[in-house]
Amino acid sequence: MPKRDFIAIIYTTILTISALHMPQPILPLLANFFKVEMDTISLVMSATFIPLTFIPVISGILLNFLSPKKMILLCALIHSLIVFSISVSSNVYLVIFLRFIEGFLISAILTSNTSYIALKTSKEKIQFYMSLYIAFTIVGGLLGRLISSIIANYLGWKACFHTMSLSLIIVIPMVLYFMEDIKLSKTKESDYFSLKKFKFILMNKTNFYIYFAIFCLFFVFTAITNFLPFRIKSIDKESSELLIGLVYSGYITGIFMSFIATKIIKWFGNEKKTMLFGFSIYVFFLLVFSVPDLILIFITMFGFCSGMFLIHSVASGYLNKIATIQKSLVNGAYIAFYYSGGVLGSYLPGIVYKNFGWLSFIITLLILSLVGFFMISKLSDHA
Repeated sequence: MPKRDFIAIIYTTILTISALHMPQPILPLLANFFKVEMDTISLVMSATFIPLTFIPVISGILLNFLSPKKMILLCALIHSLIVFSISVSSNVYLVIFLRFIEGFLISAILTSNTSYIALKTSKEKIQFYMSLYIAFTIVGGLLGRLISSIIANYLGWKACFHTMSLSLIIVIPMVLYFMEDIKLSKTKESDYFSLKKFKFILMNKTNFYIYFAIFCLFFVFTAITNFLPFRIKSIDKESSELLIGLVYSGYITGIFMSFIATKIIKWFGNEKKTMLFGFSIYVFFLLVFSVPDLILIFITMFGFCSGMFLIHSVASGYLNKIATIQKSLVNGAYIAFYYSGGVLGSYLPGIVYKNFGWLSFIITLLILSLVGFFMISKLSDHA
């Protein structure tokens, strides 16, 4: 793939993922502005995750009519307008609705990016470029949280959305001049996403165990990342948005995990043992979050994210390794379970936290983590 094409893909990906996660560290600020409770403001994140469960449908339908380049151009323009509209809204439910629409645009852009990589890259190098792509999605998640917290700390939350809206506009000239207008070949299989075939994928016990485990994994991860800002504020009311944003620095461990996961698998001998190790790390650092110490929370985030991204990297790679038919549908189901965990994890634990406190919140997440651990333990020892 030419460098200029990949630069456009990377810029678009980082900005899109940044927009997805941008409100997370400033949720307490938004809650104060709109005068709502934490469970209500958490819907700002939940609403955007919902459409991300439908990525396979979007890629199968929309990309039959528009090329990846045209899809990105159209969605980036609308995305920019949506983000700006959020900044001028005075109604929290309108913001939640706009974030829901934003989720569809993010889904379409990310799907177009991966499709473009597949179209422009030789088979020998596609794994390399996809690994880079995944690494940059993690960079986007980190930058979105960090930069929004910095801007909000000095200029207010509305400036975060103004900056993001302008940055998304810059996507348009980059894509327009750096990317080619190439189309995917139209799928001839009309029932590719039928419930019958989806059920067939789920009937495979290995698939089901991994899907359920990954649902639990992202449920817990989203719950921690979503409600940690409120926990920090409860420990120290004077904590700034900048401090909250810095806590997310641990997210950067995901970049390293995505590249060294294969080496860790070789060290443990197979994928099952590696994922069980990942869940052990995950559970340990989850429990450490119960200690009310800001410095410890900052350190814990690195270990917690390491466990999460190790499991995520190994699980997705293992599914592709064992899938013999319909790899796209297998991956689509994985994405659906992953983000379904995000939808529920970004809202339901907030109700527990609000009514029963942080310790009950952690215990709830511990149960989900142990369920995920149990699901992986059910895999064949050859995994």
